[in-house]
Amino acid sequence: MIRLGDAWISLERREAFLDGTPVRLGSRAFDVLAALLAAPGRLLTKAELLQAAWPDVVVEENNLQVQISTLRRQLALDARLLETVPRRGYRLNLEVPVQAERLSLVANTPAPAVEVHVIDDEPAVRTALVRQLRAAGIEARGYASAAEFLDHAPCDRPGCLLLDVRLSEGTGFDLQAHLARCGAPLPIVFMSGVGTIDMSVQAMKAGAESFLTKPVEEAQLLAAVGEAMARAALQHRQSSARQAIQARYASLTPRERDVFALLLEGQQNRQIAQLLGLQDVTVKMHKKHVMTKLGASNLIHLFVAGRALGMLPQLDAVAEPA
Repeated sequence: MIRLGDAWISLERREAFLDGTPVRLGSRAFDVLAALLAAPGRLLTKAELLQAAWPDVVVEENNLQVQISTLRRQLALDARLLETVPRRGYRLNLEVPVQAERLSLVANTPAPAVEVHVIDDEPAVRTALVRQLRAAGIEARGYASAAEFLDHAPCDRPGCLLLDVRLSEGTGFDLQAHLARCGAPLPIVFMSGVGTIDMSVQAMKAGAESFLTKPVEEAQLLAAVGEAMARAALQHRQSSARQAIQARYASLTPRERDVFALLLEGQQNRQIAQLLGLQDVTVKMHKKHVMTKLGASNLIHLFVAGRALGMLPQLDAVAEPA
């Protein structure tokens, strides 16, 4: 299954779900969606999409617009995810950036490679999957059980799971729930030899990246694992950034923290001086120290830092794999 924001798509079964609830899509809308999914990131012209949904039939362009509108409405697709290119066509952006604002909080050192942890109690299947991933240039390691993974998996580098639902000891869902309780919700691609709709819905509701039915075609496997690896890398960068800004925030004096908090409220220097009983020049000095210690060059960077520290509401995340 393929994830689009909060929606999941099964091309094989021509089924769609939104937040775990089945969505009824007409055959034309699904044909358009299938064409877009077959060429993610590429601009598809109106002629190409019309041919995909209405082969060998001449129809007006407004029919295509109706189907695009249906997809956005029924699947809650953000306009940046399903993009309209005026007078040309449409593009499905599976890697929409979450936020353009950046802070110089983390040193420019290369991030560690994402490792895929294959958990399957069938030795032959586990070995074959690990070899297949390694042949594609992906770092992979196999585990016979959830307990073995928890005992030996490294926790200092980004990773994701290729996890069988049915294990000899417990289930993949049990491990997923355990990781969530421990605050380590690693991206998970579930596998099952007897996948059902109910099982797929359960996995999606619990936050799985994908749900694959064995035997898995190589292209489908690599696409699902690639999406999970991208999400794992993003989570690692975000975690590193949070740790860096928390360390910088810890270096602020109590008075500098007071000034920082009032700046986040939108208070001006003179207002801060009145509230704290300080001189304007003293507030300016504290403000300069705050910005230097937090690595911020302007007020926008300060607001980004405040959001990372949980001192401001979080922005709604845009769809990605994620």
